[in-house]
Amino acid sequence: MTDATRDDGYRILRTRGLTMRFGGVTAVDNVDFDLRDGELRCLLGPNGAGKSTFFKCLTGQLVPSEGQVLLKEQPVTGLNTHEIVNMGVGIKTQVPNVFDGITVYENVRLSARRKHTARIARDVAEATIEKCGIRHLIRREVGQLAHGQRQLVELAMVLAASPDLILLDEPAAGMTGDERDRLAQLVLEAARTAAVIVVEHDMQFIRQIARFVTVFNRGAIFREAMIDDIMRDRAVQEIYLGKQADAAA
Repeated sequence: MTDATRDDGYRILRTRGLTMRFGGVTAVDNVDFDLRDGELRCLLGPNGAGKSTFFKCLTGQLVPSEGQVLLKEQPVTGLNTHEIVNMGVGIKTQVPNVFDGITVYENVRLSARRKHTARIARDVAEATIEKCGIRHLIRREVGQLAHGQRQLVELAMVLAASPDLILLDEPAAGMTGDERDRLAQLVLEAARTAAVIVVEHDMQFIRQIARFVTVFNRGAIFREAMIDDIMRDRAVQEIYLGKQADAAA
């Protein structure tokens, strides 16, 4: 795929003139962004580049100062996270959003009930837990789990609801190497049936999953290209990805 072919396809998500200000600081600056149905996109950039704030504007965690977010061609600017989830969006935030006092199975089953009947939700929960490699944790209370395990539980919750669009904010944070490899497989598999956005700092993980990449800097989109082109771009490597890019090359 080349940049020239990217005008094809239905846009499941787009922003126009998206801007987020905090007092005199512009964290997201007039961003026009498009995500096609079925596309996997990774968002990169240094700390403070605006990518996490942009993510929060997409997911209803923040209300933009200006501009629009359109989901399936419908304006969703100003909707809360719950309303956006109900439109078929699966969201995984930086801090796992799970129910600590109940088991892994109950967390995933409750999420599956957003989309499925009670009987089907039970089957979906079992199958998703198996797919995510956490069956050995199925009867454990989530509050007792390590951070990387909680990350996989929340991803299972996202997948169990069968979303059309999946938004993942730093999903590999705190994971072991094996957990990260499992996560990469799950993200690639999910991208077969849903559009996916991944915000991530872990360049080794990005290299495992990335296709087309959007690089943020100073609140704006600095460059969009295929991952190999991004990794060869010295400006991106030296200024925006730093030593991590050299280590992953």
